[in-house]
Amino acid sequence: MTDVGTTRRGTMSPMRRLRIFEAHGGRCCLCEGKIDGVRQKWTIEHLIALGLGGKDDDGNCAPAHEECRRGKDKLDVTAIAKAKRIKAKHLGIAKPKSSLSNPRFRKLMNGDVVDRRTGEVVSR
Repeated sequence: MTDVGTTRRGTMSPMRRLRIFEAHGGRCCLCEGKIDGVRQKWTIEHLIALGLGGKDDDGNCAPAHEECRRGKDKLDVTAIAKAKRIKAKHLGIAKPKSSLSNPRFRKLMNGDVVDRRTGEVVSR
């Protein structure tokens, strides 16, 4: 497994976008469909997410339809969160304790702590 969250995102100039678009023949890296640059929204996508150890270079970038990218981003966010949890566990970083460690009580949005059994406000 590669280190997570260490690659910084660089700038994406118009010339770099064009270079990456042309290098991939104007095809979406996710669905392989042709991208009509005038009529369709598209973006540059990192093939291996930066949060999963991917590099911010042209070799790790490709054009993608905006809709296709959204689906991949959901999967990437989940994978990045899992990788960070695993890294923290291996480094011995403890999970933060809940301020309400007893499941008998719950905290309301206004800050009141309520007893789940009786419904009484315990503290404000």
